[in-house]
Amino acid sequence: MNKKLIVLDLDGTTLKENQTISLRTKSALKSARSLGHEVMIATGRPYRLSSFYYSELELTTPIVNFNGAVLHHPLNPNYLDAYHESIDLSIVKDILDYSSTLPLANIAAEVQDSVFLERSDDTVPETFHLGVNNVVIGNIRQTINANATSLLFFGKNEQLDLMSKHLDEELADVISHHTWGASWPAVEIVKHGIHKAVGIQKAAKSLQIDSKDIIAFGDEANDLQMLDYAGTGVAMGNAIPAAKNVADAVTLSNEDDGIAIYLEENLLRK
Repeated sequence: MNKKLIVLDLDGTTLKENQTISLRTKSALKSARSLGHEVMIATGRPYRLSSFYYSELELTTPIVNFNGAVLHHPLNPNYLDAYHESIDLSIVKDILDYSSTLPLANIAAEVQDSVFLERSDDTVPETFHLGVNNVVIGNIRQTINANATSLLFFGKNEQLDLMSKHLDEELADVISHHTWGASWPAVEIVKHGIHKAVGIQKAAKSLQIDSKDIIAFGDEANDLQMLDYAGTGVAMGNAIPAAKNVADAVTLSNEDDGIAIYLEENLLRK
C-alpha cells in the first residue's frame, strides 16, 4: 500500500462537540502513523487555537491554518514551502466600509500575531483571542494598519447573506469567503483563491505524497475544495449536504468516532 497523507479538519470533524478528540480517534491516527502514513491538520483556526491538538496528536507535519491562508511547520521554522497570504489593506477597508451599513454583532480581523475586535463581548467565542499577546478593541476601520490574514463578520443569517451577496457581486476577483454555522454564524474572508487545498497540495508535495494518496476528512463549506482535491474525500455524518455530495465517502459523525471507524475499515485492516 502506498504511503497515505491523512488530512484532518478540526471543528465538527476531529473534535467532538466538547472540543476534545476521542480516545478511539487518537488510537486510530496513532496506528496509521505507526504504519508509515502521515497525518496533518487543515483548519480554519489560527495556529494559537490549534497548537494544542497538534501537540496532543504528536504530529510532525506541516499545518494549514486560516483555511489555507497560512501554511507552516511548527517544528521547522525554516520550512521552505511555508507561506502567508493576506488581504490588501485597501480591500480590507472597503469591506469594513460596507459592513458599517449592516447591524452586525461583531467584527474581527487577524493580522499576523494580532487580533482586532470591534467589541469585546459574548458575540464571539470566548476562546477566540486565547494565546494572543496583542488584542486591539475598537473601530477596526480606524485601528487596523496592515494587510489582514482573515476577516470575520458575526451576525444573524440575514445580515450575513447580505454580506455574502455584496462580496460575490463586488469583490469576487480579490477575496474568497466561507460561512460558519452552528453557534457562531459568521462570514470569513481570506485572499482570493485561498482555500485548504492550496496548502495541502504544497504540504503533500514536500512530503512526496501524490494527491491520489490523500485521505481528507471534513464537514463544512470551507472543506469542499479539500474534499474534492483529495484522492479520497470523506465527509462526516454530520456534514452539510454539499460536503457529502463532493466527497467520495461518508462516515459516521464526529460524535460517533467517524474518523476512527473509516480508518479502521479502510486503512488499518488492509
